[in-house]
Amino acid sequence: MKSIFTFKGGGMSLLFLCSLFFFGSCAKEDAPESDYTAIKKGWLTGSWKQRDVTLGVSTSVNLPDGSSLPLMAGSSMVSDPAINMLLSALLGANPFVATVDNRFTFGSDGTYRIEGETDLLMPQAEKAGKWEMEVYGAVIALYPSADKRAPYWVNSMSESDLNLGLIIKFPGLGDVPLNLLLEKQ
Repeated sequence: MKSIFTFKGGGMSLLFLCSLFFFGSCAKEDAPESDYTAIKKGWLTGSWKQRDVTLGVSTSVNLPDGSSLPLMAGSSMVSDPAINMLLSALLGANPFVATVDNRFTFGSDGTYRIEGETDLLMPQAEKAGKWEMEVYGAVIALYPSADKRAPYWVNSMSESDLNLGLIIKFPGLGDVPLNLLLEKQ
């Protein structure tokens, strides 16, 4: 009896045909049917309320007495006792407390409006303008005027929650990465 798996004569042809059939019958992944940027635009459209502002990274601050104050990523810039103490000592009061009632409205027509205290968190955004999703939905670009652009990284986003990356410059501390947490209203 002659084996079909030998590499002589017709066996090689049969092996080649079987290989073609095997690889040709494998399921292929189709390209996604949805446009993720369009989905994120749909999610962003509407009214949002600020839920919190949190520290983006863990760090420590050297205090005048030579000790170090550790600050953990995710700590609230509004309600964390250590951060409140530090900001009160440096600035006389915690400026983030004034931002707790901030509201953001993103219209389906590409316009936005911000109500509340934004000078600390988003000074380049001003109070109103136009918005666009950029970099495949990873950036929300706010345009308060035709010649000004204020981009904000989208750390995460869903239909009901939005986490934007911000960087705030503090005298004596430097650039501080923060997360602006918003919830859909």
